[in-house]
Amino acid sequence: MKLFASAALSLTFISAAAGAQVNAGEQKPEAALPFTMTQVATFNLPWRIAFLPDGRMLITEKVGPLWVVTQQGAKTEVKNVPAVLHHDQGGMLGVYLSPHYKTDHYVYLTYAEPHDSGSSLALARARLSLSGSSASLDGLKVIWRDGAGGKGGQFGGAVAFSPDKHFLFLTVGERQRMGADENLRAARSGRVNAVSRWFRFDAA
Repeated sequence: MKLFASAALSLTFISAAAGAQVNAGEQKPEAALPFTMTQVATFNLPWRIAFLPDGRMLITEKVGPLWVVTQQGAKTEVKNVPAVLHHDQGGMLGVYLSPHYKTDHYVYLTYAEPHDSGSSLALARARLSLSGSSASLDGLKVIWRDGAGGKGGQFGGAVAFSPDKHFLFLTVGERQRMGADENLRAARSGRVNAVSRWFRFDAA
């Protein structure tokens, strides 16, 4: 019995240690890693990154801005981004290149759009215009939004494209609203996937 109690106590301590959270952002680079980490730029709540064909990056900040960043860390703020409501889990979320970006220069954004009753998830598309030291989104159009709006987090907002590059899939969260999943299921078609729902759009 004493042996069993001792083993159980040991397992409890091991589980507690294994579950301890570590803020990786405060850790220094480890010399033993098979790669080198070099800081090239700083951001205010960076959220998602998309690589352009020339190696530059599009980076969203949850508080609202979208940046074009070079491999050396030079930052250019993109103009004409949509208004977002940054609160709790909401804000500027994803940025994704069109599967035909080399010819159409489209980028897709997901974000928390301001709403009378709080915010709603929105999916927008625009052409990225790059000229010298300036960058802007032209012809931005919201192609889907959660019209209900309201409070809550867990927006979803992840995007994926079909292998044939003709369709776009968007995850939509249940916004932490108890019972909302069944209401969404009745109101919109789509596949239920745990917390998220997938919608399909013509991306051609």
